[in-house]
Amino acid sequence: MSLLKVNAPKGTVAKLRWSALFAAGLALALSVPALAAPKPDMKPPTVIAYDYHSVAQTSDGSIFYWGGVADVIKDKYTLRDNTPQIMPGLKDVADIQAFRNNHIILKKDGTVWDWRTDLKVLSAHPYEAVTEFPEPKRIEELSNIVKIAGGEVYSAIDKDGAVWVWHPLVNYNGYHKLENINDATDISWDGKAGVNILREDGTVWKWTAYGEDIKFVLADKQFRTHKFTENNSYAVRNIEMNPSYSAIKIEGLKNVVALSKGQGKQNFAIAKDGTVWGWGKNFRGNLGLPEETEIIDQPVKITGLSDVSSIATNGLSTLILKKDGSLMVLGNNIGDYPVEFKKGHEIRRIVGIEKVISVSLGDQHAVAITEDGNLWAWGKNNAGQLGDASFKDSLTPILVKKMQ
Repeated sequence: MSLLKVNAPKGTVAKLRWSALFAAGLALALSVPALAAPKPDMKPPTVIAYDYHSVAQTSDGSIFYWGGVADVIKDKYTLRDNTPQIMPGLKDVADIQAFRNNHIILKKDGTVWDWRTDLKVLSAHPYEAVTEFPEPKRIEELSNIVKIAGGEVYSAIDKDGAVWVWHPLVNYNGYHKLENINDATDISWDGKAGVNILREDGTVWKWTAYGEDIKFVLADKQFRTHKFTENNSYAVRNIEMNPSYSAIKIEGLKNVVALSKGQGKQNFAIAKDGTVWGWGKNFRGNLGLPEETEIIDQPVKITGLSDVSSIATNGLSTLILKKDGSLMVLGNNIGDYPVEFKKGHEIRRIVGIEKVISVSLGDQHAVAITEDGNLWAWGKNNAGQLGDASFKDSLTPILVKKMQ
């Protein structure tokens, strides 16, 4: 059992400040090349998002980044234009995953790299700094990897189907191979401290890194200068590590072909016939169940969903990509969070975008790529996360980058 005190600021301002500290300083004042349409033998472009930033991966393994990019000028955080910019130091990327503004990169040679931002201080008085991306660092413990997943608990699948797990932000204790998994085909973070694992036989298993209990404690007067929340309290995480590296089967799931991805605590499994099963937290109906149902411990079939290709989640919403390229939403509409919303469990179609092949959710925005390679975004844009340099919110998809 260990005890940690965590500075836990809340709200958009705090998250934006965090994002600004860790987002990239993009120094190139060059025009952005178009995302070239993939050749038949190449992987199509994909996109990921987290918090206030987005990343697009092109067919040739190049990376574009935008959102939350800021510098500190005379003690003030100043956002750049935040249009998609290519990262010149990143090539031959097979996959990239994010947690906050930390990233893990899978290269085409099966190596895994850690990629995170750095704050370079230029002056203390007045305080001025720029954010920049150093070169990625290889994770030497991992090789022959074929799939990765980001989150508070990271995971990877090697060529033999074994699953590797690590959690650098909470009681880091190295890289570990799960003892009873040798046929994994998919992995995903469960939004808390666990990893969901899909096996070749269509069953789903789970490994949990730790259990925790979070309490907010009122600070003593001597801590008045460290006001972490409005009521001057700080979070205490009481964490108990899991000593076992054996995964446990999630009962009730079979013939599964894919797992949901994202930062939400709602989890989904897509069956071979295109039906969907869900479990976890059902905030505002984002699990597809009436709001009165808050938590589902065991998977249940989500009615009304069929022919599903992939699912992306965040804390408030769920985006469902169907095999015909259309998008559906559960929970709150992207970027629109009314105080009361009773229709979250109703499946609604996202209008204005079709033939989607990749989609992801940030904290309050969505990004997607259509089969023609065009990049779209919608939702909140206060940190430039939509990539159009307007900083104006959009509740409907806007075209960010048109293909040539």
